[in-house]
Amino acid sequence: MTRSTRKSGAVSLRGLALACLATLAAAGCGSDTVAPGELTTTPDPSALTPQLAVTYVGIPFGPFGLWTMNQIEYGPAPFTASHNFINADTLVLQINAARNKGHRLFLAMAGGPSSRYVTSGQFDMAKWKAVMNTYNKAALKTAVAAAVTDGTIIGDMLIDEPETKQWGTTLNKAVIDEMAVYVKTIFPTIAVGVNHGPPAYKWKNTETYKKVDYAVYQYAHWVTAGNLTSWKDAVLAQAKRDGVTAAFSINVLNGGKQDRDGVYDCIGSEMGGFGTRPPNCNMTPTQIKTWGKALAPLGCAMLLWEFRAPVYSAAANLSAFTEIATLAASRPRKSCKRVV
Repeated sequence: MTRSTRKSGAVSLRGLALACLATLAAAGCGSDTVAPGELTTTPDPSALTPQLAVTYVGIPFGPFGLWTMNQIEYGPAPFTASHNFINADTLVLQINAARNKGHRLFLAMAGGPSSRYVTSGQFDMAKWKAVMNTYNKAALKTAVAAAVTDGTIIGDMLIDEPETKQWGTTLNKAVIDEMAVYVKTIFPTIAVGVNHGPPAYKWKNTETYKKVDYAVYQYAHWVTAGNLTSWKDAVLAQAKRDGVTAAFSINVLNGGKQDRDGVYDCIGSEMGGFGTRPPNCNMTPTQIKTWGKALAPLGCAMLLWEFRAPVYSAAANLSAFTEIATLAASRPRKSCKRVV
């Protein structure tokens, strides 16, 4: 589910180029994961000072990949939040830039392609911890604590789609709980969570999370042939068993009805245009609006996979996003912290 794209205001050629490059790195709920970026210059120390005084209301709503490090790639309106890759060098810069725009963040501190964290085909905890250790600095601890307190940071993703084969066969909920505990030795107040693909609320369902705070559950048409209600009810029941707070996502790019009629053109009922790969199709504006408005009030956040300028700036889609944003803003703000 994780990635970064787009530039402030109008759609930019730089943003489009970044989007194309990011598509080449596969993983996640849709699923393209960008490799980590690197700073080419040393940040101005004054930019690393936490900046406070901001008020957030409503349920945070927005896409994966709205930021490239500390550069926003679109809007942010109508989006009030986003889910983005980050690294230790640019963490405070992204926090401050988001706060200045009244925008909230899900972080992917240990994001990037699964290959960063796999050895001989299996998840490697030592590699994952090595990445998290880059954040174990006093200035970052101070900045994150302040951003959690004022609401700029919603949470941090521990791992993306642990149910998929890219991680091997050794992952389970106990391992992810261990990851949750480790992050909180560095950032004690942050909410930590996991991203699950459309059918993956069933993953390891004889086990339960004990330390994970939230789970992002993503919907796509193919998982229940468009029956959102049955999926939503099953997800909420599993979240309750796990003791996690639910956050929701819809797969705008690949979550419309799949095109399996022998000619891949994504033309037809419940198809909104080409997805990122066959047989997937974009959601239609009606699907975006209907499913987004149904899910937004139910979780601590409402996300969209993932930002692509031509899709997200299309008038009908933008109208649907605006309706979801208005509804989300009218609902009480919720914590993504663990419920039990």
